[in-house]
Amino acid sequence: MRFFVGVLLIFLTFKVEASFVQFIGKVSNAENKSFFLYKTINPLTQEEAKFTGTIKEDMSFNMAIEIKYSQIIRFEYESTTFNIFVRPFDSKVEFSFNAEDILASLVFTGIGQADNNFLKAYQKSYGSEGKTVPFTKGFLTTNFDANTVARAKAYDIVDFFDVINKEKGYKLAYLNRTSGISPEMRSYLRKEIEWELETSKFSYFIYNSDRIEASRLSDYWINYQLLQGIDINDQYSLKYPVFQNLLSAFIHYLNLENPVEVNSGKDLHYYRFIKRNLTGKCQAFMQGKLMLNAFRMGQPQLAQQKFKEYKRFNTITEYTKTLEDWFGQNLQYVAKETVPDFKFLNLSGIEKYVTEFRGKVVYISLWASWCQPCLEGFRNTQETRRNLASQGVVMLNVNLDKTENIWRQTLARLDLPGTNVYGLDLAELQKKMGFDTLPFYLLLDKSGRQTYLSSTDLNQSMSDFHELMRQ
Repeated sequence: MRFFVGVLLIFLTFKVEASFVQFIGKVSNAENKSFFLYKTINPLTQEEAKFTGTIKEDMSFNMAIEIKYSQIIRFEYESTTFNIFVRPFDSKVEFSFNAEDILASLVFTGIGQADNNFLKAYQKSYGSEGKTVPFTKGFLTTNFDANTVARAKAYDIVDFFDVINKEKGYKLAYLNRTSGISPEMRSYLRKEIEWELETSKFSYFIYNSDRIEASRLSDYWINYQLLQGIDINDQYSLKYPVFQNLLSAFIHYLNLENPVEVNSGKDLHYYRFIKRNLTGKCQAFMQGKLMLNAFRMGQPQLAQQKFKEYKRFNTITEYTKTLEDWFGQNLQYVAKETVPDFKFLNLSGIEKYVTEFRGKVVYISLWASWCQPCLEGFRNTQETRRNLASQGVVMLNVNLDKTENIWRQTLARLDLPGTNVYGLDLAELQKKMGFDTLPFYLLLDKSGRQTYLSSTDLNQSMSDFHELMRQ
């Protein structure tokens, strides 16, 4: 996949010590005495801290909260909200408003006044007003601007890209001709404008996927300069929702280039896309988000399946800890799926059932003589398979050739360690486990329930088998 490395803006990379910032204000005509501040405390889980403040008798208020990086804080009074841009080195943010018409009367003064008065005007001119269209697939959701989606569906590609590029130009021109705002605010908005543009580009292909051949997407990528100037692996931008949204749009686009059914509920297919096309902290973040979403969307089995592998290979410990804390003990008690019984023929020509191996750990390899990846998999893991079989693991190699004769002829020329059988009735297994490609592997515990390895490489999974055998 193509990656374009952009220039990292200093304010996004420079570490600043966290500090407490005071939010000081004055309200006119306030009947309700409570207001709220919202701050994102965990970008991965999208958890927010909600701070409740009180308006005093003289209609003033004062609240201090910790700020760790330059970010948007949301202020809410009654049913109205507005955004405040705040930096960790700002000692205070001051503003006032009339409760009867908050947004029209809102005025910032003191430190950061230029930034926030500009932000108010900018969002009034170019904000989406919260009108977004969520696109959910494969346990990832991208929120697209509603107007952009409408244009993507109605315009041809040339007109669409002309419109969104012109809008980007208007925003940048407005930003560039405004003086007095801080370098941090200017940098933040420039980045956000670029991220929004690239997300809009992806929206065209996603909402016109039925009209665009996958083979043409490579040309479109070049012709319309997708992600040009954007560092898709910019770890310092992960804390910003607009950048996270761009990453999920990017993953959706990858599925258009490499069409895979990602809503089957049998695997986290996007996990592989993320692994192949993102690196470092961005990879770990999006994989974590994928597992978290799968758990939230009623597929804890899939979260459990990948989390074991994730814990083993992820080097970003903060994300592993976040997921462990969020899942709590839930994953440990997810009901494991019992693999359906199925019939096979052993080398002696006797019909047997997989349930006859209850009480033992069973590693099932579904394969066929025409499947080169299957044969390669056997060759690459031959010694590991022998080792596991000698320790009591049933290495059950289930052949799916059209005839028993083909299977026996293949066995005569191959050395396949384990228990070699010919599959007879696997319809229920296929229906429940959803395998549609070969090779396909299943690991069963001693009770016949599906369990998972911490690596897709059998050679690196000995400790998983040892743990199962001790149970």
